[in-house]
Amino acid sequence: MSVRLFHRHTRIVLRVQTRGRAFVWYALHRRAVAWHAIFGPALFLVGFVPRPEADGLSFAGGALRWTTRSFGTTIRLQLPLCSERKAALLASGLLKAARYARLSRSGLTA
Repeated sequence: MSVRLFHRHTRIVLRVQTRGRAFVWYALHRRAVAWHAIFGPALFLVGFVPRPEADGLSFAGGALRWTTRSFGTTIRLQLPLCSERKAALLASGLLKAARYARLSRSGLTA
């Protein structure tokens, strides 16, 4: 059995802080990342209609904001009112999208 620690085309995204329904992650990267193209389809898949804004996305009482710096991006997720299970599921799904979603030249790929 083999275990691969680093998959191709993944981003290193670290959980920095969690407080209630607010999550803060830090993504390390060298090039600019199209976060709108990553998080928009992920939110749409779970039933939210994302509204693009200059520094993030807003959706059904929640918000996803990011601040890009030279070697990474700080991502802040504020979830809408929902059950603890749904909040945990939504946060983990968006974290996986931040880590593993690949962007091709034409858009998002599987």
